[in-house]
Amino acid sequence: MNSSITIVTAFFDIGRGTWTSSKGYSPHLERTAETYIDYFKNLSTLDNEMIIFTSSELKPKIEEIRAEKKTTVIVFDIQNKFKNIKDRIKKIQHDDDFRDKLEKRQLINPEYWSADYVLVCNLKAYFIKKALELNLVSNEMIAWIDFGYCRTPEVTRGLSHWDYPFNKNKVNFFTIKRGLNPKTIDDVFEHMINNRSFIIGGAIVATQAKWQEFYKLVRYCQIKTLQNNIVDDDQGIFIMCYYLNPQLVQLNHLGKNRWFYLFKMYGKKDLQTFMLRFKILLRGK
Repeated sequence: MNSSITIVTAFFDIGRGTWTSSKGYSPHLERTAETYIDYFKNLSTLDNEMIIFTSSELKPKIEEIRAEKKTTVIVFDIQNKFKNIKDRIKKIQHDDDFRDKLEKRQLINPEYWSADYVLVCNLKAYFIKKALELNLVSNEMIAWIDFGYCRTPEVTRGLSHWDYPFNKNKVNFFTIKRGLNPKTIDDVFEHMINNRSFIIGGAIVATQAKWQEFYKLVRYCQIKTLQNNIVDDDQGIFIMCYYLNPQLVQLNHLGKNRWFYLFKMYGKKDLQTFMLRFKILLRGK
């Protein structure tokens, strides 16, 4: 295994293009599939190995974007595979007991009304596990990066290849606030219900072995959350993971509300890019 990082991600069109303000949705929620494809083009500039799960109609487009870069695109039917889980999520979202716990201002957030959104957000560790089962990963280190994480070209900081000496003994989370310290499981559920953001869901980095361990913890947390008649996206689940097993986790701070600072704070210019730029400078003399 080499020192690079394999990036795993996924994209499924859950209909966000129809979440328009004219239909009563918050304006910031509307994003078409093409919007996400444009975001992905920024991430795809990295030449890291990528494994991408998606639907059949999007596979050719994603492969075209990645061109000659090392990429595996896997067609996956989440609606069929996770129908029962989705139905369970939807039932809780429509349950009066659950909705009465929420502040009215939170009801606009999709984790409280879109079963598709909650389902997709909670499949990140599952897709890593799937990529490992299919023997698709060439590197020891694996990063989940959201398909639409790089909303502008500047997010990747001009890197051609992403690498960083992350702690191999931990699952590396990234935070936008300091002071996360849930003392009881009720504190965790309060974070979920009040939508308090500390850990971002857009990026996680760990070794193959730590991802396997993390998947089991995530699954346990997801089941426990459903058993308590609560649903949440990945951020709440990750807070529960941290509460239950803080020794497994390292919190890497991005800065206050700096959701998209991953490559700025935890990236380094690769030697190949440096040498290429150095040669260009020499030619100009």
